[in-house]
Amino acid sequence: MIYRPEEVTDKKGETCVFRSLKPEDADALIRFVEQGTQESPYFPWAPGETELTAENAAEYILNFENGSRKLLLGAFRDGRLLGLNELSDMGEWGKSMRHRCAVGGGLLKEAQGRGLGKKLTLAIAAAAQEIGYEQLEAATATDNEVSSANLRSMGFQEYGMIPHKRKNSDGSYMDELRFVKWL
Repeated sequence: MIYRPEEVTDKKGETCVFRSLKPEDADALIRFVEQGTQESPYFPWAPGETELTAENAAEYILNFENGSRKLLLGAFRDGRLLGLNELSDMGEWGKSMRHRCAVGGGLLKEAQGRGLGKKLTLAIAAAAQEIGYEQLEAATATDNEVSSANLRSMGFQEYGMIPHKRKNSDGSYMDELRFVKWL
């Protein structure tokens, strides 16, 4: 799915553009992942864990661009990627799952506390509803209270926890809360 560019104003009155990533955004995606993994323990990857190249980042983006039931949505300010959310189709696992999708993503530290994460997730939820999904799922670390509060404020309901979802480089574990929102 392609998300047409939309100007969005954050809580501090600054404007950014929400739009689908394009293959030419591969370098911006690489910089986003590199910076995000350094700044936050909640990013999906640990520092140095990904081996993104311009080629495989562009392929990753194309996978979303070519899919009618998924979306890779970025928040850009002055050409920089500050936030990213993806809508994933769980129906790829089988027809009985076509009513389900998942949202996941993150923000760079400089973009946090401005309402952009919530706005990105609401944009993903609207796109999911437009596609025809009935159920949107999300997850966050059990100690990520800001993310959990945001999900609850958008109508997501907590339905479970996965212990030891992720093993950190220091040997500790991160548990994950699971959420669902009916569209």
